[in-house]
Amino acid sequence: MSRPGGEADKLGNIFEEAWTVFHLLRVLAGRDIAITVEDVGERGTGSEFTLETRQHGEEAHQVKRKDGTKNGWTPRRLNNEEVQVLQGARHHVEHGRRFHFVSTIPAPKMDALASYARRSANLQSFKTDWLTKELEPEFTYLSSNEVYGSQAVAWQILRGIWTHCQDEDGLDRMNEVLADVYLDGAPPAAATLSLGRLAHRNLGVRLDVAAIEERLSEYELRRLQPSVSATVKQSVATTLASWKASIERALLHPAIPRVEVAELVDAVRSGPRQVTMVVGAAGTGKSAVLYQSVQELEREHWQVLGLRLDRLTGFSSTTQLGEHIGLGRSPVAALAAAAGQNPCLLVVDQLDAVSLASGRMPQGFDTVADLFQEAAAFPQMRVLLACRTFDADNDDRIRRLVVEEQASRMDVRLLADEQVNAAVQAMGINAALLSPRQRSLLALPLNLVLLSAIADQPNALSFTSTNGLLAGYWERKRRDCASRRQPAPRFAAVIGALANTMSERQQLTARASVLDAADLAGDAEVLASEHVLVRDGERYAFFHEAFFDYAFARLWVERDQPLVDFLLADDQELFRRAQVRQILMYIRDDEPNRFVREVEAVLAHPDIRFHIKAAVLAVVRALADPSTAEWQMMERMVKHDA
Repeated sequence: MSRPGGEADKLGNIFEEAWTVFHLLRVLAGRDIAITVEDVGERGTGSEFTLETRQHGEEAHQVKRKDGTKNGWTPRRLNNEEVQVLQGARHHVEHGRRFHFVSTIPAPKMDALASYARRSANLQSFKTDWLTKELEPEFTYLSSNEVYGSQAVAWQILRGIWTHCQDEDGLDRMNEVLADVYLDGAPPAAATLSLGRLAHRNLGVRLDVAAIEERLSEYELRRLQPSVSATVKQSVATTLASWKASIERALLHPAIPRVEVAELVDAVRSGPRQVTMVVGAAGTGKSAVLYQSVQELEREHWQVLGLRLDRLTGFSSTTQLGEHIGLGRSPVAALAAAAGQNPCLLVVDQLDAVSLASGRMPQGFDTVADLFQEAAAFPQMRVLLACRTFDADNDDRIRRLVVEEQASRMDVRLLADEQVNAAVQAMGINAALLSPRQRSLLALPLNLVLLSAIADQPNALSFTSTNGLLAGYWERKRRDCASRRQPAPRFAAVIGALANTMSERQQLTARASVLDAADLAGDAEVLASEHVLVRDGERYAFFHEAFFDYAFARLWVERDQPLVDFLLADDQELFRRAQVRQILMYIRDDEPNRFVREVEAVLAHPDIRFHIKAAVLAVVRALADPSTAEWQMMERMVKHDA
């Protein structure tokens, strides 16, 4: 554990200590039996510690932070005089132990050879079915007299080797969240430092739960018993209920059973990946799929915690995120504490809220990524994400996260014709009257929800676009609110005050206090009772992000302000992208000539930022029926650029 050296050696010792602390915490959690740091006798040959596991017997762990300036380990580098990993591996495998090599950089060829050796039934199968041309030279080297001396020995040793590429920051986060769950007496970061000191002072000592507990008092720490705290469990249940309620407000009734649910539940229950990402276009019902999947898993007694990112603001750490939703700690720590050793599921809804592509709250992405690193500390925990296809495909950070977490992906599809027919018939509308265009629009569950609000009106099937449905929803809800109270609540004024505040502050929620100046608080309560608004504590949100975009566009148009002027009035942050898309679609339905003017002006103006122009071009590219004026406008733009 403690070896002299320069800065690189010190950093190596810090990383080695963090890996040791991680396994001390696993012992405290009851997942492993005992750990002996710098073991004595032959057990200490070529390893940092010996771990007694519940499933696999003894393991020897050797830790090397990195290999100089190189970005990966090769078998030759693992066998040099300074490192000598391969001989340590042979020693422990031949003594019946699994050998784990841990570093901050990967050992890809060694990892592949070891994995393929374990999958093969014998040496011949390994050579015939698994050994690729790329790996042949490496296996030849391992089989040489310089290393293992024969192919049979090399194959046998490889079967007992596991390699781990562990990010240092991620390891620290896992340690802190484990300390938060299993230790009391100091903040998690301080507790992990104390565990490192405990390990240093007990080299060669077998540390099981009892031995660790006996020594914790020296550092003013105590072990939290694995029994589930009723308070923590209640806070998790309350947070889940809040997430469910936010989904239920936007669900169609009766609900449409989604075919994706069985696939998703199976992936969570028995799939090989800890993280699963649910993706789909805006309005396809991703949250509904999550909701139905959660119901299925709760029936199987899974502990579940759900949260949605689009209604959260001002968090820069996982602890702050947990505090914002009433947990008082990281959501991962709270869920793990509530679940104990039982299977549990963390649902992160509306991941696109922190996307660079959509730009609602991109600064929150790193905190969300930290959640996944924390979740890796709990093998019984699974993570479900919901994200728009556009953001999943166009945000490099989200794509990288999927790769790093080795997440599986499931696409939420549009509703089938028979599902649309059944939903429309349940509203009392003859589905045979739907035009092909209307049927296509109603394949989005959000549009069915909007239609259900106006289904009893004689002109319910007069819509030709999503904006038409949103306009019908607006008018119906305005009348419903007016019927609830006299004098009628100031419907447009409430929506305008909230939408403008959200736009100015570039957030999807607004404080209730913004309604005070015009004495609109009572009016807003009526809109909330009609589910146009959602109140969460002291903040308001619209029932769906699409309605916020529509409402803002509808009110903005009345300003008679050029789109260029609107954009140049501030820094053109990413938040503006969705607003620009909605404004243009609103104008196109109502004022097609203005649509052409606004698009051309934005694309031609030198001070409009590229990401805004890209959003405008995406709108134009998605037009199913471009008019002659729109074709001519794009022709002018092409000639101008040429």
